[in-house]
Amino acid sequence: MRKLLVAYATKAGSTAEIAEFMGKVLREAGAQVDVLPIKQVRDLSSYSGAILGSAIRMGKVLPELVKFVRTHATTLSQMPLAYFNVNITLMDDTPESRAIVDSYFNPLRAICTPLRVGAFAGRMDYARLSWLMRFLLRQNKEEIPEGDWIDWKAIRAWTLDVLSLMQREPTPA
Repeated sequence: MRKLLVAYATKAGSTAEIAEFMGKVLREAGAQVDVLPIKQVRDLSSYSGAILGSAIRMGKVLPELVKFVRTHATTLSQMPLAYFNVNITLMDDTPESRAIVDSYFNPLRAICTPLRVGAFAGRMDYARLSWLMRFLLRQNKEEIPEGDWIDWKAIRAWTLDVLSLMQREPTPA
């Protein structure tokens, strides 16, 4: 396997932090990997697989990730691909919240089908949000409490599972 790409779209930094952690896990497992913000990725030719992630805002994947997948659909459909999202919905990890979070992947699945998807609870730190987002969240009747719900063990296990799947996928000619 050549090099893997972990690319992400983030707003407040949790998705970037999780993507960097995934890169570390992959490197520890012997993979070559680049971890980059999605806006910095121009060419996929040096990668044999991609893990693409996004924060979730207002129930949606960030538009820059959807645009990236749409732009690179031909190349992405020919390599092992996984998606992940970081959201606050999973601060209460129930079957109902898992179903909601799974639906967040639908715009991406409609473009390219992944080997695996992963959804992870993030962190809510109002100081890292824009003033507009803080205002909007505080207008919500059920204000989201500040806190950290990141499960690093689950992210490590998911990342290693994705690596195993990607290593078994045949490289297209």
